[in-house]
Amino acid sequence: MSKNRRTLNQIKRNNAKLFPIYKMFSWDLLFFYSIEFLYYTITKKVTASDVLIINGFYLFFRIIMQIPAVAITDTLGRRKGIITGNVLLIIYVFILVFVPGAIGIIIADMVFSLGYDIKVIAEAGILYDSVSTRGGEGLFSKIDAKGGSWHYLLDGIASLTAGYLFVINNYMPLVVCLIFILISTVLSFRFRDVYTVDKEKVKNTNIKEYTKDLFSSSKLILKSKRIKAFLLFGVIFYGIIYITKTYNSDLLITIGIPEEQFSMIFAIFTLLEGIALSLKKQVEKKYKNKTLQFLSLVYIAACIVIGIISSITYNNIIMPIILIMIAMQRFSMSIWYILEAKYLKNFTTNESRNKVAFVYEFIGGITSCIFSVIGGLLLKVIEVSNAYLIVGLASLALMTITLDYMRKRIGLRPKDYKKEDIYFESIK
Repeated sequence: MSKNRRTLNQIKRNNAKLFPIYKMFSWDLLFFYSIEFLYYTITKKVTASDVLIINGFYLFFRIIMQIPAVAITDTLGRRKGIITGNVLLIIYVFILVFVPGAIGIIIADMVFSLGYDIKVIAEAGILYDSVSTRGGEGLFSKIDAKGGSWHYLLDGIASLTAGYLFVINNYMPLVVCLIFILISTVLSFRFRDVYTVDKEKVKNTNIKEYTKDLFSSSKLILKSKRIKAFLLFGVIFYGIIYITKTYNSDLLITIGIPEEQFSMIFAIFTLLEGIALSLKKQVEKKYKNKTLQFLSLVYIAACIVIGIISSITYNNIIMPIILIMIAMQRFSMSIWYILEAKYLKNFTTNESRNKVAFVYEFIGGITSCIFSVIGGLLLKVIEVSNAYLIVGLASLALMTITLDYMRKRIGLRPKDYKKEDIYFESIK
C-alpha cells in the first residue's frame, strides 16, 4: 500500500472516530430548544402569533440560503464548511442575546439558517466520504446513529436542566448553549477533508454561474426516478412533522399542561428519541426496504389517534394517551432523520452529493413553508384538536399515494436500478 493510500485511510478512520463525539455536541442547539418558546415570549416580549410569523421567516431563510450554503461548502471543502457553520452559530447566539425584540430573532434566524445549512451539507458529506462505498454501503448510518443517540441522551439532560436555568436567569440557557457550540467548533478543527477542493474550478466560477450550474444539475438529478420518489416522500413527511410538532405544543397547553413544565416533557421525549436510535438497527433489519414506509405510517397513525381522542374530550384520562402518541411520533421521527441522510446519498458520487442535498433541502423548504401556512390557517378557523384530525387524515391520503409511487422506485437492489437513477456521473 502506498504512503498516500495509507494517509488517506488514516484520515478516514480519524474522521469516523471523531464524528459521533462531534455530533453529540453539535447536532442541534443544546439547552435552548426546550425553553425556546418561553425565551421568545417572556424574554423577547413577542406574542405567540409573532412566534408563528417568525417561524415563517425561518423557513424562508432556509430556502434562500441553500445556494450560498452549497457554494460555500464546495468552495471551502467539508472541513472548513463545518468550521464556518459553527462560527455562524456562535454569531447567532450573540444576536439572539443582544438584539432586542422580534427583529433580533429574525436576524438571528437568518444567520442560523446559513450556518445550519452549511453544517448539514458539510457534516453529512465528510462522514459519507470517510466511510461509505460507491454503492452506498458502509458505516455511514451506524456512525451517524451512534452520534445521534449520544446527542439525544445529552439533550435530554440539557432540556431538563434548561428549565431550571431559565428560572434562575432567562439568559443562562443561552450562555450554556454557547459553551457547547464552542466545544463543537473546537472539535470541527480536528476533521480532515478526504477529497481536495478543485481550486481552479472554484476560482473560475462566480455565484451567477454557480447558481445556473446548480439548477442545471438539479434538472439532471430529477430525471432519476429514485430521487423523485424519495423527494416526494421526504418532503411530504417532513412537512407533516413540521405541522404536528407545532400542533403538539398548542395541544399540550390546551389540555392543561403548564408552559413551565415543557422542558421536563421535552427532556423525557428527547431521552426516548435516544433510546429509539439505539433500536434503529433492529427496526431496519426487521422492515428492510420497507423501513421508511413503516416509520411514516407509525407517525401518521399517532396523528390520527391524537386528533380523534382530543376532538372528543379534554380531561386527565386522554393526557397520558396523547403523551404516548407523541412519544411514538418522536420514536419514528428520530430514526427517520438518521435514515434519510443515508438513503438520499446512496449511489451518489462525490461530485453530485452536495447537489442532491441541495435539491432535497430546497424542495423540502418550499413544501414546509406551504404546509406551515396551511396548518396556521387551519388554527385560525378551528380548534387544534380538529385541525390535528384533518391533518392526520390528509396525511394518510397523501402518504398512501406517495408510498404506492415509491413501491417500484425505492428499496431496490443496486443492480435493479438504471444507471441514470443512481450515479449521476455526468454531474461535475
